[in-house]
Amino acid sequence: MRESGSRMNRPKVLIVDDVEENLILLAFALKAFDVDVVKAHDGFEAETLCTEHEFLLIILDVHMPGRTGIEAAGVIRAETRNGTTPIIFLTADTTASEIPRSAYSIGAVDVMFKPLEAARLRAKVQVFLDLYLARMKVVGLMERLEASQAQLIAQEKYQAVSSLIGSMSHNFNNQLCIAEGYATALLEDADAATSGPLVKIVAAVGACTELLEKMQSFTGVNQVTTSELAAADRLILDFVKALDVVTPEGTELSTDIGVGVNELELAPQVLRKIFLSIAQFLAEQIGSRAALAAVDVFGLAADGALLVNIRCRGVTIEPTVQAAVMDFFSSNDVVAQQQSIGLAAAKTMTQDLGGLLTLEAAPDSFEVHLRIPLAALKSELNLG
Repeated sequence: MRESGSRMNRPKVLIVDDVEENLILLAFALKAFDVDVVKAHDGFEAETLCTEHEFLLIILDVHMPGRTGIEAAGVIRAETRNGTTPIIFLTADTTASEIPRSAYSIGAVDVMFKPLEAARLRAKVQVFLDLYLARMKVVGLMERLEASQAQLIAQEKYQAVSSLIGSMSHNFNNQLCIAEGYATALLEDADAATSGPLVKIVAAVGACTELLEKMQSFTGVNQVTTSELAAADRLILDFVKALDVVTPEGTELSTDIGVGVNELELAPQVLRKIFLSIAQFLAEQIGSRAALAAVDVFGLAADGALLVNIRCRGVTIEPTVQAAVMDFFSSNDVVAQQQSIGLAAAKTMTQDLGGLLTLEAAPDSFEVHLRIPLAALKSELNLG
């Protein structure tokens, strides 16, 4: 047995024949593919290898001493990791009509007769290699989707805990202030006998306040202050700069900011997260297209809300992707979920602010409409 190639992540093809010269010819025919070729000289060795490795294809000789290819295939199907791996049988016997019947009954995908036609064998191998790579891509997408979903769930839990801590710490801090105020007032008129305990009470209140601030800092509660306000037009321009980085070179970007947007001072954190999630979605859609695209970003303040319209020209949105954006967890299309996760996350964050995010598709273009109440953005800083 010999395994060619050093990269363990390459697909493997098992070739089984009791004649070494036939194994050499098969290996040479498969040399054109980016696969590891694994050799077995009899059916028993093939069974052992199939318990240790997962193969994209098994090419199995029918007539071998000790264990025939048909017998070995039965064991491989029933007892190894390759219960569904495609098997191509090889035989030099063109007269035995029962061989094809036996082979197909055991799950063969084809029976080829010796001497082999290398071009015909390569064509069949190419088909199974393409199917294998497509399956591995889907598996990879599923793994990434599961990881993304787990991350979203973790973020939601963290936000819920942070919100709870924020509410509790606010009330707790109010009570500490009351306690400190009463203790300080009593301390002003206290005699020597009672001033000592009151001093300790004031110190304990101060220590609790300091501990509360550390807890808030650790969880991210109340980290933003009024000094961290940012102009809405600057946030939109920063978003366009981010698009310039994540989209392919040559993507045409334009910005149109309406009157009054530059006068808006907003809490930047949540809005930046929304913009970055949208940028991730746009990069995914534009990067998967060969033709160059153009993105137009328009910002406007109207009716107590920040309106941002993002139009992408030269890119068509698949209906499955649009559906996944609007109802992510109801989609059964793994690929569509993977492509839509950025905008779906932006939609969720927008809804949490009482806003609205929609995706409209048209031939060769699509638009993302974002509407967020200004009061919600300001309330991030408790500005009202």
